[in-house]
Amino acid sequence: MKKKTGYKSSYIYCLCILLLLFLFGCTNNDAPVSTDSVPEPTAVDFPEKANDNADSGEAASASGSALENKLPGEGSTTPEAIPLAPWESDSDYLITGGEVSLVTDISSVMDHGFNQAAFEGIMSYSQAAGISYSFYTSSGDTKACYDDTVMHAIQNGARLIVSNGSHFEQTIGELQTQYPDIHFLMISGIPRDESNAPLPLSPNVHSITFHQEQAGYLAGYMTVLDGYTRFGFIGGEQLPSVTRYCYGYLQGINDAAASLGITKEVSVNCWYSGTFNPSEQIEAMADEWYDSGTQIIFSCGGSIYESILPPAEKHDGMLIGVDVDQSDLSPRFLTSAIDGIQRAIIIALDNYYAAGNQWDSTQAGQILNYGAKQKCVELPISNEAWRFSKASLNDYDNLLRRMRNDEIIVSEDINTHPKTAITVNWTEE
Repeated sequence: MKKKTGYKSSYIYCLCILLLLFLFGCTNNDAPVSTDSVPEPTAVDFPEKANDNADSGEAASASGSALENKLPGEGSTTPEAIPLAPWESDSDYLITGGEVSLVTDISSVMDHGFNQAAFEGIMSYSQAAGISYSFYTSSGDTKACYDDTVMHAIQNGARLIVSNGSHFEQTIGELQTQYPDIHFLMISGIPRDESNAPLPLSPNVHSITFHQEQAGYLAGYMTVLDGYTRFGFIGGEQLPSVTRYCYGYLQGINDAAASLGITKEVSVNCWYSGTFNPSEQIEAMADEWYDSGTQIIFSCGGSIYESILPPAEKHDGMLIGVDVDQSDLSPRFLTSAIDGIQRAIIIALDNYYAAGNQWDSTQAGQILNYGAKQKCVELPISNEAWRFSKASLNDYDNLLRRMRNDEIIVSEDINTHPKTAITVNWTEE
């Protein structure tokens, strides 16, 4: 295994950014919204116990790459070898045994969303720095399966484990003190005990959360400016991150409608499907909504877009993507709400190795929150991804600038539905 000395390498950081842009295509890094230095992410206190069913984390300024949807390791903690994918020709990638290892739930790691964003962030940094990396997908949606997945990574030599979403919160809550020499990077999750109460982070744990409500706001606001009045939101599991996207989306739609004086004309249907995978139920709901006049649906979670896209094509409807730029999936994607996972992971890994294979003082035992000010929250603006016909780049530039300057404050409250003047129809899971 290659060894990495503990030095801060801006060269490595720049190289991995260039690699990221080369491999996956930059969407927003040239946005004319700011030439200022990027502020440090906000340190946050331990969240209260979430009032949800489970939490999924989540996107960055790079479009999803044209990678295979099936990779070695998916669906089992003992991956079977299959024909090499393009990145596997790089000697740093290992089917098992990578120094940096991503652990995910049962969803595909190449989901064109949350999991893929995390994997591509790890891959970009690791390839630039010459560090071995792997990923492990849980074989089931139970704590025992999540425990097995993390232990499999540890037993195969992982030194830094990146967990994606809230499914691994209780597992890492138990293991953080049992394995003090193993470091954990938790994306959109924090350690929790068996009752789901938050635990203090050990020095070997660093957590990153995101202002998904800001990304949802941008998507909702700009879509109203583009002339849409009949909206839908279909989320995956009702997790804090998914709820933040939803509530920000509603706030953005409401504020834009108010600015145009059309709140009475605007309505939104909202539903959490309870899964991040495609299902007949999701397809039926989307078909019903589009058939009843819904013009656009925010597809918020994993691969559920696969069940929303056919009804959209049938009824000439549109979609909003999530976590990464999903415009390459179909011309039906008007835009995507991006939260910056790739960028956040690259920053975290660079700081980790610069500190000598450990978290530095700003990360060890700390939760950092990334948002618009850190250039992690945005919409894609490349020529291929920009599909607004009425809303302009100037409209977006001004909206994002106001958000970064705190002239627009999007509520982070996920315990109660946002108050709106538009009509919001909720469907129970």
